Amino acid sequence: MGFGFDIGDLIDIGLQVARSVEARDERLASQARAEAARKEAEQQRHRAAAEAKALENRKLAEKIAAESVAVSCQSCGARLACRKNSISFCAYCGSAIRVTAEGKASVLSPEARKAVIDRARAEHEKNNQ
Repeated sequence: MGFGFDIGDLIDIGLQVARSVEARDERLASQARAEAARKEAEQQRHRAAAEAKALENRKLAEKIAAESVAVSCQSCGARLACRKNSISFCAYCGSAIRVTAEGKASVLSPEARKAVIDRARAEHEKNNQ
């Protein structure tokens, strides 16, 4: 009883199956390479974003350092880092300290300190309305 297949037919079927398996394996390998490339590109984007953020932070730190000066509070002697050309408050005793653009510090009178605080509160309330 024959099935209508001869040896040549079986060889052809075997070759077709082998080509189909090879094509599937190549598709899977191609997909794996594409996924690996996608992951590498994403990692590069993350590294670039982290480097950009680090550069931004360094520039900000340099700007702050250039605009800041170390001063001693004339009320309690604490060492403070204050922005030039601004009014800061001592973290230890609460004194208001005016720092000139040249970095010279002086303690404000209690009345001047209260005026600075009142102005800041008014500005804050105005901005939050």
